[in-house]
Amino acid sequence: MKKFLAFALVAMLGITSAMAQKGQMAIGGNLLYGTEINSIGLGAKFQYGILEHLRGEASFNYYFQNKGFHMWDLNANAHYLFDIAPKFRAYPLAGLTVVNKSYSDVDDSVTRFGLNLGGGCEYDLRPNVVLNAEFKYSIVSTIDQAVLSVGAVYKF
Repeated sequence: MKKFLAFALVAMLGITSAMAQKGQMAIGGNLLYGTEINSIGLGAKFQYGILEHLRGEASFNYYFQNKGFHMWDLNANAHYLFDIAPKFRAYPLAGLTVVNKSYSDVDDSVTRFGLNLGGGCEYDLRPNVVLNAEFKYSIVSTIDQAVLSVGAVYKF
């Protein structure tokens, strides 16, 4: 399982780094809540501009253990940005996800592939610091989950 996770992460970042040359890159983190596990978690993300209003994002989220199980997900999403105000943008998102749900009492885990659909908004706090809020729904066989998150990214 660890080999699969490492391969998936390298593949996602390799695909996205080729597109990152056309636009701005950002790295950040977020605090999130997942409805399937009913727990909070932490996430890390890497964003890159593909076109003027289109960007890709690779992210990894880990949800803290609750009632004997924990989850993680690995995502590759696309955002289409709409300028709402000079420092404020909104975006729909769509993408792919890999979700793993593990049980601590039994040596058992389930890994599934699925789709992400949702949207978010962001505010430029400073020229290189952006605050964001996002809602997405992961459509995954037997592990569907809504995820609410707030976070920040640093543009470089």
